[in-house]
Amino acid sequence: MTVIKKIRALKSAGILANKTAKDAGPEFDKVNLAYGFNGSGKSTLSRIFGCLQTGKAHRELPEDCSFEFEMSDGKTYGAPDNLAGLETRVCVFNADFVAENLQWSTGRAASIFYISQEQADSAAELKAAEATVPGQKQSRVTEEKVAKTLATAFGNHCRDRAKVLYQSLNMQSRKYEANHLKADYEQVAYEATDILSPEALSALEEVARLNAPLPEVPLLAAESFRIAGLVGSARGFAEMSIGATMLEEIQNHPSMVAWLKDGHDYHADHDLKSCLLCGSAFTAERKALLATALDDKIAKLLSDLEVAKKGALDVAELPVLSPDMWPKAVELDPSLQAAYTEALTALSHAADGAAKLVMLAQQTLANRQTTPTQSVQHTLPNTMGVGTIVEALDAAVNAVNAVIADHNTASLNFNDRQTKAKEDLRKHWLAEGQAAFAAARGAAEEASKALEARDKGLADLDTKIEALRAKVRTHGPAAETITKLIHNYLGHGELAVVASKEGYELHRHGKLVKGQPSEGEKTAIALCYFLTTLGGDGRALKDLIIVIDDPISSLDSKALNYACTLLLLRLRGAGQLIVLTHNWQCMNEFKKAWRRWKKDAALLFLDVTVAEGSTLRSSKLVPMSALLREYDSEYQFLCSKLLEFEATGTAHSPHQFMMPNTMRRVLDVFLAFKVPDTRSFAQKLTKICEDYPQLDTVRIIALERLIQVESHSDNLDDLMGLSPMTIEEVREMNTALLDMIRVADKEHADIIRKIWKPVVAPPAHQPAQI
Repeated sequence: MTVIKKIRALKSAGILANKTAKDAGPEFDKVNLAYGFNGSGKSTLSRIFGCLQTGKAHRELPEDCSFEFEMSDGKTYGAPDNLAGLETRVCVFNADFVAENLQWSTGRAASIFYISQEQADSAAELKAAEATVPGQKQSRVTEEKVAKTLATAFGNHCRDRAKVLYQSLNMQSRKYEANHLKADYEQVAYEATDILSPEALSALEEVARLNAPLPEVPLLAAESFRIAGLVGSARGFAEMSIGATMLEEIQNHPSMVAWLKDGHDYHADHDLKSCLLCGSAFTAERKALLATALDDKIAKLLSDLEVAKKGALDVAELPVLSPDMWPKAVELDPSLQAAYTEALTALSHAADGAAKLVMLAQQTLANRQTTPTQSVQHTLPNTMGVGTIVEALDAAVNAVNAVIADHNTASLNFNDRQTKAKEDLRKHWLAEGQAAFAAARGAAEEASKALEARDKGLADLDTKIEALRAKVRTHGPAAETITKLIHNYLGHGELAVVASKEGYELHRHGKLVKGQPSEGEKTAIALCYFLTTLGGDGRALKDLIIVIDDPISSLDSKALNYACTLLLLRLRGAGQLIVLTHNWQCMNEFKKAWRRWKKDAALLFLDVTVAEGSTLRSSKLVPMSALLREYDSEYQFLCSKLLEFEATGTAHSPHQFMMPNTMRRVLDVFLAFKVPDTRSFAQKLTKICEDYPQLDTVRIIALERLIQVESHSDNLDDLMGLSPMTIEEVREMNTALLDMIRVADKEHADIIRKIWKPVVAPPAHQPAQI
């Protein structure tokens, strides 16, 4: 099985020093312990390992960060574009894992927390989903009001338009309501061209209103031939000459011919002997003379004129010349009334011309009748002129009769006609109101769809919330398993993880822990959960490459021992184990377990230095110093740093930035050993000067400045801080401290120098041998 052999290359990884494939460096083994002070790059290193787990660059690493791991089989993985392949084998526990997989709720009871990234993500998603519910419901209330308003508006529109159609189509006993209008819009074919003019609309509505067909209307007879005949006759009488011998009296008084004719005939018929008018004798000679003057031609002329006058009167009374006798427009089908009225106008004009001609003929006859023995002057048109007038009359009558014929046809086909009228009316109203109907319907449907979508969204949201609640309840690991591991990790059974409806609760002595637990307890919960995940997805421990960064944060010494023991036991079968820590006690626990291994173990140190001429710190992984490997106290290692610093003289020391804190810690340990009582630092220094008067008291008392300006920490973690002391002061203090140790305890000083000088670091390209 392949494991990580080494970091082959590294660039732009924060404090971690750049490295190329040509640079020497330690190799990893089956089990690996890397110790480094706070700020030495452990977190960055753990995130670089984490990239192999996720198959992508970590968000907290610099954008231009690149690195390459070499595996034991020679294969390489690295960033930025060769990370895929080890996702199922690499498992990293670090601060990121804790933050991602152990989350306390906000906005709920502070005692609820979530274990696992999936459960925490589900809880966060649940909270976000629940937060949207009030807004969604309020939006639904608004959308429901809008939908109801628009639905009502659409209903009112349909109802009002249905009333219009109902009245226009004269549906009477039939119902026509909003639903019928909607059905017509779906089923009736109509076009914009079906919209009627106001006149056509009114005509069709009249047809629709009829309860029965209108009676047939008789055609109008033109009888123009009688008019033409009358005019021709009148013109002939006016121009006629009888050519008879006339009595002087007749010639002088032609208008009396008719009177004379009637008087003569009366006297002859009654054999009167004297004139009834004048009383004179009516002799045989007189009778013969009058008979000759009033011969048959005069009699016939007078008779013909009388007949002609009567004929002219009949012509003048022809229906075609009498508008009162014409069919009225209201008698015709309403749809034809406009055309009929127009035809009547033309007929009225033509009939007026014909009537004037008839009147002129009558006047001409009357004039000739007055002077039967003489022709009379007249203004009657010639035959062509008469023809023009009667042809116009015939055309006008034909136009009127054509409309009447259409009416009669419509009357005969009344049912079909009315049905067609109602169809046209229906199409008209549908086409005329289509835009408004579509707008009202579209607005109502859009609002309805929005409400339906909102309801579906709320239903889906409810389903999602229930599903997320179920996930929160079920996606976390078994609480009993984690509780057992926590007991082993902490070395006591006070704490228990208990599953709740909304996540997990932490109980202490069987009671709910209010608020959040300590950082150490959080670490314990997270690490124990991490251990339960190692066997997930069918993975075998022997195939895993496990990286653990600071697994004992904020634990006391006893709990730390239990925690390290648990990890050593649970992970001893791992394919490869890499532990990173800044804690001296934790380092000691793993070191004690592994330093006697003859093989398969590598103990490493993150060495932080500052190059000459620079103020930037740089860290690199090196084999662990023998003084760290072989001794359980950091004292020997710290003293070696004092001696290394002394050996550099006035030259640059890559570790000089940490020397003030290092001296402060060595002074603290040495004084605790030489003056093991409760006196203060200053008092202990005074006691040393009193016991060893050969010491330079001024220089020794100057060491008190370390007490005043440097950290009071009792851990190596704080050696990384920069000191306000000058390099000259640091060198002077270092010399003074070493001199005090030599004078106060020469054997002690000799042993320190002895164990320091033989130390030689193992070759950089091989694992540090224990």
